[in-house]
Amino acid sequence: MNLNYRQGKREDSQRIAELDYIASDGVVEYLFHDVVPGLSALQLLSTGLEQDEYPHTFRSCIVAESDQEIVGMALSYPAEHHCITDELATFLPADRLERFREFYSSRVEGSYFLDAMSVEENYRGLGIGKALLDKTKVKASSEGYGELSLIVFADNTRAINLYEHSGFKRVKNIELQPHQLIPHEGGCILMNCAL
Repeated sequence: MNLNYRQGKREDSQRIAELDYIASDGVVEYLFHDVVPGLSALQLLSTGLEQDEYPHTFRSCIVAESDQEIVGMALSYPAEHHCITDELATFLPADRLERFREFYSSRVEGSYFLDAMSVEENYRGLGIGKALLDKTKVKASSEGYGELSLIVFADNTRAINLYEHSGFKRVKNIELQPHQLIPHEGGCILMNCAL
């Protein structure tokens, strides 16, 4: 299998959004459903990436390609941007944001933040996730950061195992109230890794 890793391009926005939507496992749907009449949560995510407004832009992504098809992606940026912005507070319903207040308030100050990582199901177990993680570490280092942080669902043991084998340590448990659109229990975990 011929795999290529590169920075995302504008024309990748739809595919990146699809993989980001999968990685969120219900969070994107919960936050963005019915916010703009006639647009799905996935369409809003894709449009946002395509508009190229830092940090949630196609440029913040590393994509994995197999035969010119994007099969994985990692979206990352400085952790200071992991927060509820004024724009987000204006755009999203207050009750939805309130459920995620602790999530968006939890970060490792001064670190680089891996916001989302996803590999197409048929390509899992081939080392693509590890390669994307390693390339994100290189990206963070090249931008002058000494740490990489992330947040993962507490019951996502497969991802947690990957992160722990890659040097990540648990920093904090994050409470997240259950909701029918977000099929997880136990909240989330903030993790951090020295580069």
